[in-house]
Amino acid sequence: MTARTEPRQREASGKSAVPRSRRASLAAQFSLFNEWYLYRIPWGIGRTRPRLPINLHKVLVGPFVLALMLLRGDFSLAAFLYLALHGSYGILWVVKDVAFPDASWRRPCSIGSAVAVFVYPLGLYLLAPLIMLTPLGQWIPGGWGTTAALPVPVAFAAVALYVLGVFLHFVADAQKHVVLAHQRERRLITDGLFAATRNPNYLGEILIYASFCLLAQHWLPWVACLYVWVTVFLPNMLAKDRSMARHPEHAAWRKRAWLLLPNPVTLLRALPLAWRDGRRDAEDR
Repeated sequence: MTARTEPRQREASGKSAVPRSRRASLAAQFSLFNEWYLYRIPWGIGRTRPRLPINLHKVLVGPFVLALMLLRGDFSLAAFLYLALHGSYGILWVVKDVAFPDASWRRPCSIGSAVAVFVYPLGLYLLAPLIMLTPLGQWIPGGWGTTAALPVPVAFAAVALYVLGVFLHFVADAQKHVVLAHQRERRLITDGLFAATRNPNYLGEILIYASFCLLAQHWLPWVACLYVWVTVFLPNMLAKDRSMARHPEHAAWRKRAWLLLPNPVTLLRALPLAWRDGRRDAEDR
């Protein structure tokens, strides 16, 4: 989730532009609501920062999952694997916030917004351990496994998605932070992890939470995460795209880098770089 929003923009007139205009309008409305929700819910305007409830949630996830394990007496591989993945993600997030912070999380916000964010969307991310380690998974039908019977391929897929997601999410944020800190003339970041996808950090976060949903082996965490991805992540990505469209290099970048998933053609074209001598290239330049 990000705080960047843009005003609604008018689409070109014409019959073919109507559906696109409606989609843009809907995305803009979600962006405006997300901006209000994150910063300006009444009560204590400007008294805190979004990073405080977010970091509190991240720090408490590990102890929360461990407490559920102790209360239920569940020390299965699935439970410990979930604790390792989600718990470590919370620690890494706080380290990231200190080492290369996102300015949007440090803007002033209201106490009302801070409390609301802690409940939603952050509260939805606790559905996976609640499904796994409380009777909630039995009360709500539709699950396809338990912590006592975690298939090996599911465990493998969860770890693989988590590792890839952590790499994309944190490396992309680090790249953005370093480039913006040393960039004199503001330009788009179109190389590195941003060469094939315009939102590698969002993609990484989606993969991370997809790994948690896999371990839960239930439809409910998937629906909760999908709702956040569609109503928060997607409008914010589109709003960021509208904002960056003012840069002259945006059109060319948009052709070679997809909105979320990496453009496979761009990846294939970059493949020879893996065997090229970087020092020689630097000397040639």
